[in-house]
Formats: sequence, structure tokens, C-alpha cells
Amino acid sequence: MLFMLMTATMMNAKDIRTLVVTTNPQMHCTRCENRVKEGFKDVKGIKSIETSVADQTVTIQYNAKKTSEETLMNVFETSGFKARKLAPGEVIQKEEHKCTEKNAEGGCGE
Repeated sequence: MLFMLMTATMMNAKDIRTLVVTTNPQMHCTRCENRVKEGFKDVKGIKSIETSVADQTVTIQYNAKKTSEETLMNVFETSGFKARKLAPGEVIQKEEHKCTEKNAEGGCGE
């Protein structure tokens, strides 16, 4: 009985992982961030997504039993971005502002 309980517990355990990437083109405003996040709205297993224009990072916590790193990397392309996994401690230099997303006033919203 104990063995069955332990097996069931292990099968239901979540395998939460973190993926940190940078995007190309770079994110330059909240509209860019929202486009990235919007692409993941229907992906199962996503626990959280944090974007940072200042650091040029997207941090995704996900359940590896429900989705894969490869699937997550491919989702970026549906939003018009390519993603590259960052090495631990890698810092990205923000490029000159080239945002093409315009708000009602004609500015970027950055």
C-alpha cells in the first residue's frame, strides 16, 4: 500500500523548470512585452512569464511534464520574435530604440 501511495505521489509531482531567453528583435516597450506574453496564453504548463525590457529577458516557469523547452522556444516565432536561451549570468546590451509599435499618440509607449 505504501509503495502504491509513493508511486502515485511521484507520478503527480510537478517538474517545474525555468527558461530565461532574450528576443530578436529586442523588446522596446510594453507593447513588445505584451506581444511576447500573448503568444503563450494557450500553452499548457506555463506557471509564469516575466518580461523585462531593461534586462532584455523573458523568464518562463513551466511544468516540463506538460510542455517542453523546444515548444516554448517555437512559440516566440508566432509573436514575431526569435528566442535565444541565455547562459547563467549573461547580460544583454539593449540596442538603440527601433520599436515599430505605435500607440495612439504615435509614440512607442516605452
